[in-house]
Amino acid sequence: MEEQPQERKGLSAYAKAGAYAGLAFVTPISGFVCYKIGDWLDQRYGTGYLYLVGLILGCVAGMYETFRQAVRIEGLDRRR
Repeated sequence: MEEQPQERKGLSAYAKAGAYAGLAFVTPISGFVCYKIGDWLDQRYGTGYLYLVGLILGCVAGMYETFRQAVRIEGLDRRR
């Protein structure tokens, strides 16, 4: 006999709220960290634009991670 995989139940409302509250910090923190890395590179190599490149890359990476985690939280990443 084949065993049927058990369906996982979704997260409770409180668990989802907690997970979403944590996501509020992902984009700003990644943007700030990459901004500071770019600023450090600007000071080290005498350039004046790497802080902006770092800021943009950090924000894009943060938004991507926020989207990925939101899909995971909602359970939309399960293959059917």
